[in-house]
Amino acid sequence: MHVRDALYMPQLKWKAGECKALGTARNAMSGRLLPAFRIPPSGGFDPDEQRVLTPLEHIRSFGARLSASWGRRLVFVDASLVDDDKHATACHRHPLTELIERAWLEGAFAAPVVSLQSSSSYIEAVNRYTSANRDWPICLRLSLSDMERLRNFVELEAAVKAFGASVHNTVLLFDGGALHIPDPEPFIHLVAERFAVLAPRNTWARVFWGSTSFPEKPNLKAGVDGRFTRSDWSLYQSIVNSGSEFPSVPMFSDYALEFPSNYKPVRVPPVAHFRYSTETDYWIYKGQSTKRPNGFETIFPVARRLVDSEQFFGESYSMGNKFIANLILDGAKTGNASTWRWASTDHHISLVLNQLSILHGVRDQTLAEVPAPLKQLQLI
Repeated sequence: MHVRDALYMPQLKWKAGECKALGTARNAMSGRLLPAFRIPPSGGFDPDEQRVLTPLEHIRSFGARLSASWGRRLVFVDASLVDDDKHATACHRHPLTELIERAWLEGAFAAPVVSLQSSSSYIEAVNRYTSANRDWPICLRLSLSDMERLRNFVELEAAVKAFGASVHNTVLLFDGGALHIPDPEPFIHLVAERFAVLAPRNTWARVFWGSTSFPEKPNLKAGVDGRFTRSDWSLYQSIVNSGSEFPSVPMFSDYALEFPSNYKPVRVPPVAHFRYSTETDYWIYKGQSTKRPNGFETIFPVARRLVDSEQFFGESYSMGNKFIANLILDGAKTGNASTWRWASTDHHISLVLNQLSILHGVRDQTLAEVPAPLKQLQLI
């Protein structure tokens, strides 16, 4: 795929269910999807291995899992949360280098995410990548404070050159993070002004605007269904509708069905629940804890509430919806927390890709994978 075909950049947490959803979501292989993973610290329970992985295992498993779900299609990887002595010592080199190299060894294609706050060792790892792969992309993430602080395009271009890259091979992500803007018009005027300064037309490889209104702490009781406005999507619609104020209309990024924090490993029994997006809202259908004696069967009444609701898109909408619908049948297998996350994320990615295709008036088509490189990626 070419980055200029991409409409949607979900910023994901490298959870097993999220990764699996890349390979199953409707139209995910259309070339319109450009995922970015922020790799969490090691120490979490691995649903495939059914144990906690060591730091080295955690990093080295990246390539095989990415290849199995996404093939040779491009994905961006953010290693800032494993940019520490523990993970570097385990890998005997910078974790970002290890992640990218492991992806290539498995036939996958990973490129770095970098920010203006990246450490010197992280920037050195990015430079190792760019010096050996001049024509391949990187992703530069800018925060709202970065957008406000930068004075002009020349200053930003100089930062990109310090990473060993050029703006023409750099995907620029304006990341608003967690935002809820009731009245978007004044905010959009400010954002458009910053875009005009930092993202002149025909400079960057692709430009994205990202944010989320998914709740950090829903605080729902078991048996309660929570509704939360997808104001991140309505904000983006307003940006598109105000496209004449922008040098070029940015593409869309969100955090799927996650809040952009809480990356620390969780070691308590999961609560049975589904996160489910509609055109305008995020819904959370919460059940009981799976702690004994309840077990994973607690997902069955949750699935029943979702399937019987007006929000359910129907089992034919995506593979995730099919799984949810099957949970109400006699003899259904429960799955586990990773499976439930997969079903929810599969539906969300399918929905967002469809919304973006309609909004931008593009037709879905399956594009070929990126061709194999002529030589092995050189990072060591």
